Amino acid sequence: MEFTCHTKYDQQALTAMARAVRKTVRAKRSRMVRIWAWIIIALLAVSLWISWGNVWQMAADCIVIAALLVIGWKEDAINGYFAKRKALPGTDAADTAFYPDHFLVKTAAAESKWQYDKILALAETGAYLVFIMGKNHALAFEKAALVGGSLPEFRRFLEEQSGQNIQNIGG
Repeated sequence: MEFTCHTKYDQQALTAMARAVRKTVRAKRSRMVRIWAWIIIALLAVSLWISWGNVWQMAADCIVIAALLVIGWKEDAINGYFAKRKALPGTDAADTAFYPDHFLVKTAAAESKWQYDKILALAETGAYLVFIMGKNHALAFEKAALVGGSLPEFRRFLEEQSGQNIQNIGG
């Protein structure tokens, strides 16, 4: 049985890919960055309290706290936005065919043949299955666009071929 999938790499797909990379291969680093961000927010809150009455210092503290909170909240969308800006022309959509020994990704710009053993992790969101290929690289596949079999069959096929378990990361 041959599975095929068409994926449009829009902001939603890129955000899902960024989230999958953050929650799998970058999990430890991401956790440490978030801990440091909360430590900085706590120090800024103390600074805000100490500088009560100094309008400029209070405003600066509030702006930095707000920026850190927004970045933490929208981190994946921000990473997806910058990934889209760095993407090569012609890579905004891909057609992928999955074979027993490899999978073939075709875009307007290139055609790539990948072995399943190159997949570092498999992740699943509400709308996508994501292959994590490196700390900065992933491939997303729209579950709704899957052709050639059911989603449970495809999950089983991927887990057998890659030797990885699919991690549900939400989103």
